[in-house]
Amino acid sequence: MNSQHDEAMLDLVAAYAVGAVDASTGECAAIRQHIAECKICAEEFKVARAASAALGLAAAQAPPAALRNRILASLPPKVVPISRRRRSPWLISAAAAAAVLIAWWSTHRTPQPSWAAACVPAAVGCHASGVITAAGSDRIHMQINGLAALPAGKQYQAWVIPPGGVPQPEPVFSPDASGSGSVDIPSAPIKGALVAVTVEPAGGSQQPTSKPFLVATID
Repeated sequence: MNSQHDEAMLDLVAAYAVGAVDASTGECAAIRQHIAECKICAEEFKVARAASAALGLAAAQAPPAALRNRILASLPPKVVPISRRRRSPWLISAAAAAAVLIAWWSTHRTPQPSWAAACVPAAVGCHASGVITAAGSDRIHMQINGLAALPAGKQYQAWVIPPGGVPQPEPVFSPDASGSGSVDIPSAPIKGALVAVTVEPAGGSQQPTSKPFLVATID
């Protein structure tokens, strides 16, 4: 098949993105090769895939008509970029559906519980603060700002201290140049547990070698 960029190739790329190209004909391999070489078709492929996924979700749970009409009315007249090439009508509709779906999900999703992390009173010179967020039934995420740079051979380490229990070692992490750091902790958000941060040797410790300077309580 012709691998040069033209309108027919754009349509083939869009069809391939939604699984509408017969793999037995050998066209799929040629289309993949063309996408790897053509920036226009690579962008077309990404748009088509995203629109297809959005339409699939929209079919499973349609947003209220009032929300859809309000969002579509707020879109600027030239929401679809103008170019000399033709864009398939179904892609324009799919892009609008995707915008509606995203807004519907954003306004109806359940916010995840979160808890503030702050410096302990004894931590002289501590300027860090952060937030612990539940990332599911068996995982929490810690995001911290204001962390000081550490000397070579040192890292920050997270700990989970269950009520009446001993500190459980969690992953180590290092801040970026702005003093921000984050860590995913494979632990359920247990009520009454403490999430703490210490400075440890690189690679972490099995038990704290320094006192926690930042603590959050899961309530």
